[in-house]
Amino acid sequence: MKNARICLMQEKTRGRVSAFISHKMSNNDVGAKCAMVTGGSRSIGRGTAIVLAEHGYDMAITYAANPDMARQTQARVEALGRRCFVYEAHLEKPEDPQRVVDQARADLGRLDVMVCNAGKDVRASVLSATAEDLDFLYATNLRNYLLCAGAAARHMVRDKIAGSIIMVTSTRGTSPHYDDFFYGALKAAMERACKSMALDLSVYDIRVNCIAPGMVRQDLGKAKELFDSPFAKESIPLHRSGEPRDVGEAAAFLASERASYITGTTLTVDGGLSLTALLEQKDATSWFFKSWHPMHYEKATWMLN
Repeated sequence: MKNARICLMQEKTRGRVSAFISHKMSNNDVGAKCAMVTGGSRSIGRGTAIVLAEHGYDMAITYAANPDMARQTQARVEALGRRCFVYEAHLEKPEDPQRVVDQARADLGRLDVMVCNAGKDVRASVLSATAEDLDFLYATNLRNYLLCAGAAARHMVRDKIAGSIIMVTSTRGTSPHYDDFFYGALKAAMERACKSMALDLSVYDIRVNCIAPGMVRQDLGKAKELFDSPFAKESIPLHRSGEPRDVGEAAAFLASERASYITGTTLTVDGGLSLTALLEQKDATSWFFKSWHPMHYEKATWMLN
């Protein structure tokens, strides 16, 4: 009788182990790992796509306005021996997030990582912001992220993939700036939403985290001088502006098994900038561009007429 019970226990144990192995095989990489990055045509999105490709991911990226730059990202990824699908998407439209994520899942065959990055850094003063301004900022900098995350999560749940969803926010979500009352508020809202999404999806072994970049080099002509300015070299504790791949490396870490016990948090990538405040010093430190004040004053006055 004792031997029979031992045999029964061993059989049950083998069954549980077999089921566990089967489950892990459905989650593990049976081919290439696959990731999607929205806004992958330039800057942080491009840097993230390239770094993930270096880590062995096949890629899907979106762009909104510049197909040539998107193709440049595609060429960089394919040069690393990875596939890269490119989609035009206007993610401020309510229907586009689900559509483009569905297409990426179909083309890639699976979706292990979703990086929500596409957005618009548009400044607005409370004096001059209109309903249209606020609606546009909300659609591009919060709603599109949440809809893309939800679309990706549904595929991960159905496919039994222990995936990773990463939201690219900004240090502006916690550090107030002038002309930033709504954009910064949306980034703060995204970090708060991340925490609840992490709870919602934890039962499926899907992790949700944010990356909050500081000043990261952009490929925008009129802003290029900012990234090598005295501000970047003297005011940022690590004495430089960020590079797109700095954010990409953070995304690769959060997507990896090395971060398998991390969810619902924000990784700040800003060279220590958010650690500083206005220092006590004899020289005045300007915290706003004087030219912006009359611009908003004039618009606000015009709106009253």
